[in-house]
Amino acid sequence: MDIKIKSNFRFTVAAIEYTPGGELYITLESDSGDRVKQYEYTASLGDGAAVSKPVVSLLEYARGYYAASGVKEKTRDCYRLMCRHLEAYGDKAMDEVTTEYLQGFVSHLQGHGLQVGTVRLYFQKLTCVLHEAYRDGLFDDRVLQRVRLPRRERRKRSFLTEAELGRLSRTPLGGDSGNIQDMFMFSCLTGLRFGDVERLSWRDVRHIGRETVLEYRQQKTGVCERLPLCPAAEEILKRRKRRDGLVFTRETNQRANAVIKRWCRAARIKKTVTYHTSRHTFCVLLLTKGVPIYTVQRLMGHSDIATTNIYADLLNRTKAKAVCKLPAIPGRTAM
Repeated sequence: MDIKIKSNFRFTVAAIEYTPGGELYITLESDSGDRVKQYEYTASLGDGAAVSKPVVSLLEYARGYYAASGVKEKTRDCYRLMCRHLEAYGDKAMDEVTTEYLQGFVSHLQGHGLQVGTVRLYFQKLTCVLHEAYRDGLFDDRVLQRVRLPRRERRKRSFLTEAELGRLSRTPLGGDSGNIQDMFMFSCLTGLRFGDVERLSWRDVRHIGRETVLEYRQQKTGVCERLPLCPAAEEILKRRKRRDGLVFTRETNQRANAVIKRWCRAARIKKTVTYHTSRHTFCVLLLTKGVPIYTVQRLMGHSDIATTNIYADLLNRTKAKAVCKLPAIPGRTAM
């Protein structure tokens, strides 16, 4: 007997059983990841009808995936938005998902005017779903390898110089802006993201001998970090009222950016500055002071040195501009 089995996922035949009643039972196993999934197919050699595998919808599978994955609310929102675009593009059964279908989804996202970073982000979420489907034996992940994504745009990263930080510190805004000013300056001196600063507790501040350090968990990566503070950062903490709760008063990122924009305008700094500029500033200041790039990588909490190298390249271009400002020296008069 010649038996041919067609499947859209990799498998091994675990068992074949033929019953006297004319029924053929075939058990397939997918050995992907750390789980083994079994699927049973029943084929009749007599008049009985064959039993096929139930159809699994990509969209429904994706919704079930992020609902059960326990991801953060912000990440769940990203999955929701991806699924909305997937629904508008057109759902498919999992065994009908091809390279052409996925490439069309990328084009669909680009056609709606989304930035390259957003297109890549949504497709990365869909990739997570499809990898899980592969582990469940529902999808052949080789389909993903042939999808071409748009190249990431090289964003212009702004940063503040040491002189510009000094101008900001000498330009108080007054009113209720002091908390945001302290937060921003503290981030310029520590490299902490907005989310990490607003969640910073006095319990995260440790005094080890004469050294003050922060021991906190990064909100973005979930990794525990230990960061020593410079004297200027310690001075900001000394100005804060010591309580059992948070070091800084909670603020929204939108309000913080509005205050920072007004602050830079008052200090006559003609740059596009957001709260995240503080993190770029911290990195470039360290490199300017000659701190080794691998030490900067650890202080920034970068998992990949390539991310830190982006700032090193930025610093090199800044140095080149500075050298070009040297005065011209007249050549020697020919004899």
